[in-house]
Amino acid sequence: MFFGSDNTSGVHPKLMEALTKANDGYAAPYANDLWTAELTERLRDMFQAPDALVYPMTSGTGTNAALLAAMTPPWGIIYCHKTAHIEVDERNSVPFYSGGAKLKLMTGEGSRMTPEELRQAVINDSSKDDVHASPPAAVSLTNLTEFGEFYRPADIAALAEASRLPLHFDGARFANAMAASGATPWEMTRELATLSLGATKTGAMGAEAAVLFDPSYKEAFESQRMRGGHNLSKARYVSAQMLAWLEDDLWLELATQANAMGARLAQGISEIGGELAYKVEGNLVFARLPRKMHVKAKAKGAVYNMWGPGTALTGDPNAPLLARFVASWSTTEADVDALLAALSD
Repeated sequence: MFFGSDNTSGVHPKLMEALTKANDGYAAPYANDLWTAELTERLRDMFQAPDALVYPMTSGTGTNAALLAAMTPPWGIIYCHKTAHIEVDERNSVPFYSGGAKLKLMTGEGSRMTPEELRQAVINDSSKDDVHASPPAAVSLTNLTEFGEFYRPADIAALAEASRLPLHFDGARFANAMAASGATPWEMTRELATLSLGATKTGAMGAEAAVLFDPSYKEAFESQRMRGGHNLSKARYVSAQMLAWLEDDLWLELATQANAMGARLAQGISEIGGELAYKVEGNLVFARLPRKMHVKAKAKGAVYNMWGPGTALTGDPNAPLLARFVASWSTTEADVDALLAALSD
């Protein structure tokens, strides 16, 4: 009954096997190895982006910070949703590594930005022809969002048109978004300047990739990556994992399993009287349940996170409390059913 985070699941056996194979012999350091060269070609082909640059990384936060710092001057504005990971969970890493760039928060609908709000914000900031004001520089989207919703390719295109700014994608759960959308990788990324492609939450051991669809950011990104301590000496171990992750669409298989378990859990929670706080489009479920249900489930060993203020387990037993449940690639139907039984029995 472990639904605390998809970061906590194990590594898929095929990726462990790939690590063992990559451990044989010697390889050039700093991403000059054969695995990284193959990964670059694989991703260029997958995204239909022949000029894309690919860099193995181990941290989603580090990847986001280095990419966005390369995309904006220290005096620029980066637009993101108010719930974005770069705003809520990364300890001001983007302003720090960019040397001071400002995050401007959009309210949006649910956990997604809307084109009209973004368009108006960019217009307002662009109209300030004044050295005292900060100019628009970039837009950062998260897909899946922090609350489990996703942007379809048409949504991304609308935001690109509304802002006319370079787009960065926080793709910590990119595989889940792809599995949910049914889009092709090219359709999902054709408007992007950069992508933080995360595999860690979907079966890997600390494996991410920074993808620069716009190679003009090369020098700035490589400098930020170096300064942030993310120029990996033994990059082959990240690249080998990601190659195995992509092989035969394993990444989509694992994400589809996680999404299906999220859907099963969401349906079950609704059936036992819970209220879904956000539309469930991937593997994250945010739901309100009576405090007494949480108390019972926690006492039986269920692991998940209470969410937001006022969620202590002491108080009115009937008060609805918000919680976050996250299914992973290794979550089974039995795991979901056990959690539902713990909540409702």
